[in-house]
Amino acid sequence: MTVYLILDEQTGLLIFLFLLILLAWKPETLPKIARELGRWYNWARREMEEFMREINEPIHEARATMNNAVNDVRRTMNEALDPDILRIAKALNINTQGKTRQQVIDEILRKLSNGENQRS
Repeated sequence: MTVYLILDEQTGLLIFLFLLILLAWKPETLPKIARELGRWYNWARREMEEFMREINEPIHEARATMNNAVNDVRRTMNEALDPDILRIAKALNINTQGKTRQQVIDEILRKLSNGENQRS
């Protein structure tokens, strides 16, 4: 029976480094080395997270400000009634007071489609 050990490049490198460390230092010092490496890793990870947070925070604020401005413009455009729509609504006796542009257009279309149905 043959046993094949499948190793990728990273696993083989880790095993090689582990064996090299075992030869270079005594086994008794390995826990101390592992703790120190863990501290360095945690420090580097925290610093990287804080760095990324400092970079991303202004981006998120700018994106939120831009989204709010775009939404304000959209709302203004939807609520603004142009003169042609007002003229058509007045001709059809539609009250535009307090209604959004889309509501007025919907009511114009409803009246026009009712008028078409009544003529047929």
